[in-house]
Amino acid sequence: MTTALTTVLATVLATVVLLGAQATPAAAVTTVPGDAAGTAPVRESVRAMTWNMCGEAGGRIASDAGYCPYRNVPGKKIEGIARLVQEQDLNVVMLQEVCSTSHLAPLEAKLEADDPGSDWTFALAGVTRPGDAYQAEKPGVEFVDTQGSKCRGSLSGTLGVAIGVKGRMTWKTETDFTTPLGLSMDRGTVLCVEVAGWENHVCTTHVSNFGADVPAKLTQALADQYYDDQIATIAAVVGKFPSVVLGGDFNTRLQDRLQPLYSLMSECDQRTYVPGEASNEVTKFTLDGVTTDPDGGIVSYAGYTTSKIDYLFATDGFTGCDSRTDFADQADYRVSVQPTCTGSTPVTVTNPCTPSATGYSDHTPLYGRTQGAAKLSWRLDGGPGATTGGSGGYAGTLTGGASWAPGEHGGALALDGSSGAVTAAGPAVDTAHSFTVSAWAKANPGAGTGVVLSQDGTTISGTMLFYNAGDSTWRFALPKADSATWSVDQAIAPATAGTWTRLTGVYDAAAGTVSLYVDGTKKATATHADADRWAATGPFVVGRDRVKGANNAYFNGFVQRAAAFDYPLRDDQIAAYAGKLTAPTGRNTALRDAPGEPLSQGCHQDVDPFGADYGTATSLTPTLTAAVTHPDPSKEVWAEFSIWDNTDPAQPQPITMGETGSASAKVRGQGTVSVPVPQLLPGHEYGWRVRATDGTTTSPISTNCHFQAPVA
Repeated sequence: MTTALTTVLATVLATVVLLGAQATPAAAVTTVPGDAAGTAPVRESVRAMTWNMCGEAGGRIASDAGYCPYRNVPGKKIEGIARLVQEQDLNVVMLQEVCSTSHLAPLEAKLEADDPGSDWTFALAGVTRPGDAYQAEKPGVEFVDTQGSKCRGSLSGTLGVAIGVKGRMTWKTETDFTTPLGLSMDRGTVLCVEVAGWENHVCTTHVSNFGADVPAKLTQALADQYYDDQIATIAAVVGKFPSVVLGGDFNTRLQDRLQPLYSLMSECDQRTYVPGEASNEVTKFTLDGVTTDPDGGIVSYAGYTTSKIDYLFATDGFTGCDSRTDFADQADYRVSVQPTCTGSTPVTVTNPCTPSATGYSDHTPLYGRTQGAAKLSWRLDGGPGATTGGSGGYAGTLTGGASWAPGEHGGALALDGSSGAVTAAGPAVDTAHSFTVSAWAKANPGAGTGVVLSQDGTTISGTMLFYNAGDSTWRFALPKADSATWSVDQAIAPATAGTWTRLTGVYDAAAGTVSLYVDGTKKATATHADADRWAATGPFVVGRDRVKGANNAYFNGFVQRAAAFDYPLRDDQIAAYAGKLTAPTGRNTALRDAPGEPLSQGCHQDVDPFGADYGTATSLTPTLTAAVTHPDPSKEVWAEFSIWDNTDPAQPQPITMGETGSASAKVRGQGTVSVPVPQLLPGHEYGWRVRATDGTTTSPISTNCHFQAPVA
């Protein structure tokens, strides 16, 4: 059996240092024919929330230390999580202070009931409470960890941090902090998982911090060192992954204490994404200036103090972010308002205090969406899958005078200018928020005004990328309202009919700008006021637009490589997308060690203490596979591979990049390409990497991937 170690293209360019020795090149190997129709998994847009749900917080009444609402009512916590997942269409939840049995199984059932047909899976890593005995981690994969403190009171299971994903987890690892126990400081962990078909890893953590409350037995310097050690551990873990999303409770409002995390990744709430948003929003509400009666009832308080101590990071950057402050408890707990919120209330009343209407925790959920691959990506080359592709799952239908021209620029969509179009089943972007659309296009000489890409509104399209015949220009336009009046903001650049041109239109809602790029270079920018933003909810269309409620301006010419992103691409991304070979990046296809035990082959920089980072191939002659794309659909492209022995660097390198046997077969435009590996040594660990080339230029080299050869 052959195991495919798959890679997928990304817009982020990465160059890495080769690990292992360069030895004598091996003899030539026979390459596997390229698969022009092959599709590889894409970078998923991770829509994640992180939330300290305080599912096992201390305190029975509001004046008790560690009080949090609904401590003994797990159903209320689950209600809040499920509500936000449904409202924001989240595919990842990261939770802190959660109980494995009381929370995870019911939460999984609730999420799947709310979204029939969905498949949610969860992992939990145990946390050790101060005063409890630490339990060393077991080697291997244990998706629901039992090494940690047991939940208290009516709650059951292991206390920990958890990750839930809308998909199938194929691997997890956890790295415990080394902070000492018995100092009113939890021993936490960094939990990371991967998901079938995703390039992104997902990690969460809960960092302990003394703050100004340093125990008498410690100096402030030592307490600070304990905190810094935890951050260093987190940075080392996430630094192993080429693409990662990290969220958690970091227990500090001092963002400089979180370095080097800010140097490794973007933090979602450092900026705004649409006009009117706030940045650096608070995530924690704490009662301040409390005075109590002899029974612990709150007589008065100064208010709630707020802070930002929960964070969401990602290597890929974000398209949006928000802290849901309405989910944080901000109730008035004075006994004059809540007479039962006092220690004199019988202990049989398990919830004597009434929180605010949506006050599920003392923390707010923080959620964000990462920059993923294109939501829609159609080759439009006439081959298999010509009108499918992208993370949104959109498929297009040819209508009217639309046909395939296999000899045109490597294969293209031919449009007749009167009825030809390709239509998706729904909208690919939100035209009221930032987005990018792009395509190769060639207007026929003498063609009339015609639209390359658009998205229908009710009366008029919400956006159009088009050729204007009157003055021979390309235009990217956003109408100011869904009305019959032609009132649009548009960026305009010269056009040459009969010439293949790469067109990209970018709307940046936060900046209020509409920009047009021609062949990777910004040519024009216009403004689009906040008051003129609106969402066109009709289908995404290639080859026409909609005006006055009717289909309009059919394109006369050829179109290829239509794409839509739900965020504004940067200038350097557009330049690379239009004219450079980009490096494949390491995929994380699950490999299996023991029967039924899934492990990742890695793409990590090193192995963790329990050996969970390297998966085991099922063959001593695996096949290395990469997805390659040329910015020019008419050009041939292939891949060159390297593989080396990490266990014994003195061994000859089986495949050396640029040498005989390293090159795959060729595909035109894009596809999947592979090389088989010569016989490997049983039980040895191997690293590999790949680059794309067209014979004239080469891409940067991919991130290193790792796996272990099976034992004979």
